Amino acid sequence: MENDEKYRRMKGNFLNSDRKHILMITNHGIHQWDVITSLPDTGGQNVYVNQLTDVLKDFGYKITVVNRGGYPHPQTGEIRRGYRYKNSCQRIYYVEDNTQEFVRKEDMKEHIPELAAALYRSFNDEQMPVDMIMSHYWDAGLMGVLLNKKFTFSVPHLWVPHSLGAIKKRNMPPETWESLRVDERISTEKEFINDLDYIAATSSLIRESLQNDYGREMCLFLPPCVDPQRFYPRNISADHEIWDFLAGSSATSKESLRRTRFITEISRTDQTKRKDVLIKAFAEVKKKHPETMLLVSIEKSEEKLFRELTSLMDELKVRDSVILLGHESARLPYLYALTSVYCSPSVMEGFGMAVQEAAATAVPIVGSDKIPFVEEYLLDGEVQEIPIRNIDSQHQSESVLKVGAGGIVVPSDSVEGFTQALNYLLEEEELRRAMGLRALDITVPYFTWEQMTRRMLDTIEAGDNG
Repeated sequence: MENDEKYRRMKGNFLNSDRKHILMITNHGIHQWDVITSLPDTGGQNVYVNQLTDVLKDFGYKITVVNRGGYPHPQTGEIRRGYRYKNSCQRIYYVEDNTQEFVRKEDMKEHIPELAAALYRSFNDEQMPVDMIMSHYWDAGLMGVLLNKKFTFSVPHLWVPHSLGAIKKRNMPPETWESLRVDERISTEKEFINDLDYIAATSSLIRESLQNDYGREMCLFLPPCVDPQRFYPRNISADHEIWDFLAGSSATSKESLRRTRFITEISRTDQTKRKDVLIKAFAEVKKKHPETMLLVSIEKSEEKLFRELTSLMDELKVRDSVILLGHESARLPYLYALTSVYCSPSVMEGFGMAVQEAAATAVPIVGSDKIPFVEEYLLDGEVQEIPIRNIDSQHQSESVLKVGAGGIVVPSDSVEGFTQALNYLLEEEELRRAMGLRALDITVPYFTWEQMTRRMLDTIEAGDNG
C-alpha cells in the first residue's frame, strides 16, 4: 500500500468528500488503472469499467472499484491488497478471501459469499456509505446482491452483464459447456436477477436474451463507448515514433512500412477471438496483395495458443508479414490510424469495443456475425449481400457477406468469407475510404461515454427502468 503524503491526501479527500459514492464491482481478472488486457480473465470489461468511472467522476461522483485480491500480481509479484487511489475521487479496493491464488471467473461462485462479507466489513470500518452499486458480469452481480442484503437500507443496484450464460451456451460447442460451467452460470444468473433494480444491456443481443431466456423485461442501454479525444482520424507523420516501434517489432524497414497497407486486430489472446481464422484469411489475401501486413495482438503469456498461432504463420509462410503486438494501450490510436482495414473474426463479444475504437478512427470494419456493434450498427440501412466463393474453386457457398455502410459482416469461422471481404475492401479504395468515414459517423457522437452515461443516469434518476 502507498504510504506517502500524496496517498494520505487523496484518501482523506475521498473519505471526507460529500460526493455521492458509487461502488463499482468488477470481481474477476486483474483490475488496475493501466489495464493489461493479456492477463487472465482481463480484457474489454476492465477497460470499460475504467472509462465509465472516468466519466462518472466528471459527473460529480466518487467511485470505489472492487476487484478480488489477496494473491500476487502475475507479472510484478506484488500482493494485490488494500486501496489504489487514482485521485481523490477514484480508487480500487482489492477485497480478499482465504484463497490466496488466482481463481478463474467460471469457478468464482463459491468465493462470492466470503468476498461480499469481507467487503461489507471494510465499508463498515470506514463508515463509508454507498449510494449506488454498479456490478459487472455474473459474479459481480451476485456479489452486489449479497452485499446489498447486508446493508441496513438497500441501495439501487445496476447490473451490467457484458455477456450472459445463455448466449455463451449458444455460441460455444457443447463439449466446452462443462469446463465453462455454463449451466451453473445460467442458474446463478436466474437466481439473483429479480433482486436487481436495474440492468444495463450492452447490446440488443443481450437485451433480447434477458427477455427471452431470463424473463427480464425493460433494460437500460449502456454499451461500450469511445473517447473521441483519444480515438479520432489523424495523419501519421513520416517521423512519428510508431514507425520506429513497428520496425523494431519486425524485420521490415521504416521505409517499407510506410508503403504498407495494414490489416489490424487487437484483442486478448483467447480461442474465442479466432485469430487462427484471421491468419488463414490473411495468408490468402497476401497472395493477391503482397504489400499488406497483419498487425495482431498475440501474447506470449498464453503459451499454448501462442505456439499454435505462430506455428500456423510458419506453416502458411506469412510469419515475416505479421507484426505481433503485446499490451499497446498508449499506441492504440496510432495503430488504428495506420490501419487500412480492421478485422475481427471473434465469436464472443459483448458489443465490440476494439471494433468501435477503430471505427471512431475512420477505419472500415470486417467483423464476424457474432459482434453486435458490427451487425447492429455498422451495416446501417441498405445491405448488399454477396455470395461467398470457396477459396479452392469459383463455386459459391450458401453463405453471404453482408456489406453495409460502415462495415462488412462475415459468417463466423468462414476463412473464405474473411478472405473475400478483405480483398474486396483492399481492391476498392474509394469504397474503403467511404466506409471508414461512415463508420466514424455512426460511432461519434452517439457512442461516446458522456452522452450514453448521461442518458442512463437521467433514466435512473427519473425512476424509470425502461
